[in-house]
Amino acid sequence: MLRTFPHKGRKIVFTVLLLLLFLGVSPAGTKGSYSVRAASSMLTADPYALISAVNALRAANGLPAYTVNPILMSVAQQHAQYMSVAGVSHYGAGGSSPWQRGLAAGYPLAGDLSRGGLYSENITAGGNMSVQDAVTSWQGDAPHLLTMLSTSLMEIGAGVVVVGNYVYYDIDCARPTAGRQSQSYTPVPGGLAAAGATAAAAPLIFNTLIPNTPLANGKVYHIVKPGETLWLIAVSYGVKIIELRRWNNLAETQNIYPGNKLYIKQIDTVTPLPPTFTSTATATGLPTLTNTPTSAPTQTATQVPIVSPFSKGSTSILIAIVLAALVLGIVFVWMGRKN
Repeated sequence: MLRTFPHKGRKIVFTVLLLLLFLGVSPAGTKGSYSVRAASSMLTADPYALISAVNALRAANGLPAYTVNPILMSVAQQHAQYMSVAGVSHYGAGGSSPWQRGLAAGYPLAGDLSRGGLYSENITAGGNMSVQDAVTSWQGDAPHLLTMLSTSLMEIGAGVVVVGNYVYYDIDCARPTAGRQSQSYTPVPGGLAAAGATAAAAPLIFNTLIPNTPLANGKVYHIVKPGETLWLIAVSYGVKIIELRRWNNLAETQNIYPGNKLYIKQIDTVTPLPPTFTSTATATGLPTLTNTPTSAPTQTATQVPIVSPFSKGSTSILIAIVLAALVLGIVFVWMGRKN
């Protein structure tokens, strides 16, 4: 015979069921879980946003905005890409200077070319660095601030490269000639060599280098020479730049200089043992060489630890459900006895 619960008993059962439902969806039951940020929270880092930030700074100081120049855009973007591989430096591939890269790209640079012309470059990089972070960091010293607030320069190009959460920034600001006609200029070997030039001479351009031979212990080192870049050294030795930085404790923005001793790699110096041959006589009298293999390598199995399928969060849920079920059982027994 089925027993029916009075109205008060049904309310108690309903309350217990609501409690079970709450325990199943409560945030306390999801302890240890994680959420992934939406794509909208990613860095907004692009060349035109960087230019807008620079021009906003100029406007705040009563200066006209820089005009975007496509050649400078290309030069800045290529150098930002180069820095993402070789490290943060004003010197580019082969030891080129910013104004030299501008001239090579066809920019009609004004000013005294023996002194680098009317050309200025700002660079920086950092983890999760925003456009405004870059502009703010450039305001911290006079040379970088002058690049952004110059009254002599007129045009700008920008480059931005994002590698993981690390961002590389570059702006190139310059002034073109009056008729945008390129000046005739014959570079002097060795860099800026005009009489009375105050700028330091550019390093010699190196496209290749002769790798060093390993030491007796198999270690390979390299002494940096003038004009050599981390990119050139890595390519010449067949290693990665990120490995060179890690092995030599070089920070992402740290440069190398002539005279630095870099650890390159370890060469295996173990000489493999040749196979052993034994001679046996045959009916023809000719010896037969029999290859006697050395001991075969043995394989060892790596024990993989068994991971429990229950996390701390799921264990809490299970305990809560069991306790609620016990409470529900007690209520049912109590109501049965009362009836």
